[in-house]
Amino acid sequence: MRALDTRADLVQHQDWYGSPWPLTGATGAAMDAWITAGVTTGEAGECARRWRPHDRGHEVLAAAGDELERTCGAPGGAGEWSARVVVVRSPRHANQQAAGLATRLRHAETPLTALTPPRGRGTRQSTDAALRVEASDRGLTAPRVDGWLRVAWEQPVEPTTRDVGRGRGALHRATRVIQHTRDPSTHITRQEDISAARHQRVGWKAFATHAGHPRLSWQDAVVCSRHAYRVERLFNRLKSRVHLAPLCVKLHEPIEGLTYLLTLGVRV
Repeated sequence: MRALDTRADLVQHQDWYGSPWPLTGATGAAMDAWITAGVTTGEAGECARRWRPHDRGHEVLAAAGDELERTCGAPGGAGEWSARVVVVRSPRHANQQAAGLATRLRHAETPLTALTPPRGRGTRQSTDAALRVEASDRGLTAPRVDGWLRVAWEQPVEPTTRDVGRGRGALHRATRVIQHTRDPSTHITRQEDISAARHQRVGWKAFATHAGHPRLSWQDAVVCSRHAYRVERLFNRLKSRVHLAPLCVKLHEPIEGLTYLLTLGVRV
């Protein structure tokens, strides 16, 4: 459904489509600007909202966002058409992404902390400075964690007093001070200012349809986008659990009849 040729074929046959868009390609490049516009609209209190009943009886916010118009067209197709891009932010989806970010940050902090563990039995700090720098850079630039962590290095020096020469110590014996420099220890901190700004930009999705407002309102488009996974999951169950086998059908009528029959079975 996300393929441009598929949507162009539906438009050519005067059918309707509703499709969630992935955050890749041209959509991923334009999604950042759409999220910025959605955040600005939300701060101004002008975004549309969808409410749902809670299990305790009161209504909670299910989604909030805005929509925009976008011109689509496939090469060699029936021409261009205007599509509505519904940009939605779900609080539950935002919480899930925030929890995933916290998990990734913990996983990134673990190898950084292991480079210079506290003093104790069975622990040894890394003595190779180049290896520490390489490992810390690799942890700080891990996928989907880049820019969230900051590492501060310090190099404590421990002085030790020793007697000069061999033998027992005496009151007036000469001494010398030996300084032992430990490996740098890391202090890992999270960028709280980036985290607060980033929290407003998680939980966003894009849903495209060319159905007009009289046929499909913004609230109904949000409901359709939430049902998309359910329909795909039903077809997955139909193919994996029922173990459908290919059928040798040559005429169009049996193909359409079997398609309608299997669709009814999935909906039931």
